[in-house]
Amino acid sequence: MSNSTSESLNSTAIPIDSSNPLYLHPSDHPGMILISKSFDGTGFAAWKRGMTIALSAKNKLIFVKENLGQPSDVSQSALWERCNSMVISWILNTLSREIAESVLYTESAHQLWEELNDRYGQANGAKLYQLQKNLCEIHQGNTDIATYFAKVKTNWDELSSLNLVPSCTCGASRIIAKRDEDQRLIQFLMGLNPAYDVIRGSILMMQPLPSINQAYAILTQEETQRGISTTGHFSSESASMNASVHSQSGQYSKFDNKKNLVCSNCKKIGHSTNKCYRIVGFPKDFKFTKTRRGTTNMAFDDGTDTQNQSSQSAPVITTEQYNELLQLLQKSQLTKDSNDTQSIKLIF
Repeated sequence: MSNSTSESLNSTAIPIDSSNPLYLHPSDHPGMILISKSFDGTGFAAWKRGMTIALSAKNKLIFVKENLGQPSDVSQSALWERCNSMVISWILNTLSREIAESVLYTESAHQLWEELNDRYGQANGAKLYQLQKNLCEIHQGNTDIATYFAKVKTNWDELSSLNLVPSCTCGASRIIAKRDEDQRLIQFLMGLNPAYDVIRGSILMMQPLPSINQAYAILTQEETQRGISTTGHFSSESASMNASVHSQSGQYSKFDNKKNLVCSNCKKIGHSTNKCYRIVGFPKDFKFTKTRRGTTNMAFDDGTDTQNQSSQSAPVITTEQYNELLQLLQKSQLTKDSNDTQSIKLIF
């Protein structure tokens, strides 16, 4: 008994080629997670595709694709058990807890793979209906072309995994594949926004119709060109807005400069001589204000402020005097007689 055990240990110590499926790399261990997304009962086609790629990279795809029985040789049998258990652990690590518990007692990786495929991978009418419904409802909307294309292609790939076209030597499979690709191209173009009507018409006019990847490249180039044009348009609008702001700031500066004006006639601040009420005449709503020194001042209503304007106003003349003053002002405005101007100064 001890001799057979020692012979088995010695035989397993014999190095094997790394290309052999029974070879395990020193970094391989049962706790490895080959794909990031775990399978919870939905999206089996995507999970299956990810696991197929990962197991193929590990050179262990033969353990799930083929019913590789346990070898009769003792040394090979031990290596097979190690690799089979390793593959089962890798698959269980990517399953949800409920699904993993339901397939925990399978004896081989091939049986585990077939059970999952029979349970979740069989094409049925409800699954095909859901995929076709998703394809009909997907539109570009507010997303860019890359995001829209990714959504459509995900459903295409899952639909292809359910409806595999068998290969043949007569060339019929290539004709069927081209027909399916043309249908998908039309479906992809139908979901684009109306802004791409022109470029969509150009693609449909090509003979023969381009592939989906070629049409995608044309559309992304058009989207990039529109983004550049939009950026240039916004830049020109920003420049015009800046010019408008500078223009408005110039107007404000001009308005502020009025405060620096001094009338040479009345010596008041805020207006020039050609706008002085003492020369051009007083308006009907003209009011007098009283300064802090007790002298009478005039409030100008030409949109400017005066430094000597009092915060409170009080009448200093009677109504009769005010009416008489208005009559004299009207005469002075018509005749521009210097005598009348002097009489107005005497009244003040």
